[in-house]
Amino acid sequence: MPKVSVLMTAYNSERYIAEAIESILNQTFSDFEFLIINDGSTDKTADIIAQYAKTDKRIRFIDNKKNQGLIAVLNQGLDLARGEYIARMDSDDIAMPERLEKQVAYLDENPHVGAVGGWHEKFGENINPSVRQYPERAKILDMLIVGTPLSHPTTTIRTSVLRDNKIYYNPDFPHAEDYEIWSQIIKVAPIHNVPEKLLRYRWHNMNVSVVSQKIQRESAERVKANIIEYITDDNRLKEHLMALAGETNKHVRLFGFLPIIRKKQYGITKTKYYLFEKIPLLKVQDGEIYLFEFIKIGRIA
Repeated sequence: MPKVSVLMTAYNSERYIAEAIESILNQTFSDFEFLIINDGSTDKTADIIAQYAKTDKRIRFIDNKKNQGLIAVLNQGLDLARGEYIARMDSDDIAMPERLEKQVAYLDENPHVGAVGGWHEKFGENINPSVRQYPERAKILDMLIVGTPLSHPTTTIRTSVLRDNKIYYNPDFPHAEDYEIWSQIIKVAPIHNVPEKLLRYRWHNMNVSVVSQKIQRESAERVKANIIEYITDDNRLKEHLMALAGETNKHVRLFGFLPIIRKKQYGITKTKYYLFEKIPLLKVQDGEIYLFEFIKIGRIA
């Protein structure tokens, strides 16, 4: 049995999939099977996968002739995986060479952790590369306030956590299926992140966050509602938590349209205020108030 099952789904990915596949085949950690599921692509995606499968026996190529949709195919992959860990990978991203080595070592050293992610670098045409950092340890309240605590394509999950608790991707939460599955895993095992860049996340006009933003937002709001139901039965507290969840990203607009202050919530105890969207102005953390991130100017009574 392989130590890791790398799970990649692909649909009409001919433009980028070769680079994504090679980034996995060239990992410094080699004890893995590479599950690649073609979800009824109409371009040359299947042909490209088949060529790689001929040259590397670690690749298990599953060719669905009919498109089933991302969530169904992800769950198909969870059932097929034979590894102790399942590493997610998208067909248009690039894994850093030591990604699997670092995450396997982390999960081996922390047997209580159910899933581990990492930082990703956003890149693409007309995009200035920027690294998205995620908290080293996620808490269920931070999931409510901030949102998803993991970058989905950087994530490696302990297979036993999924199977022992019958956890799958839920089709009732389209385009927020990753957020929903983290909300299930965190109930039974901690979620952590390796505080390093493990993946280059390709941004283009077909990203889910671009083409399905409204559906994604609606699904995410229902995940938050379910988290609140799990946390408490107190209706007043539910109302308070829902209001708090809505404060994640707020703007102050001059003359009603020019954004001058942005409030960004990074968890229960950490809030930042940005001038003109990007310039860090104030940080409030653990009751302390900081000017320009590091000058302590007061404390909340």
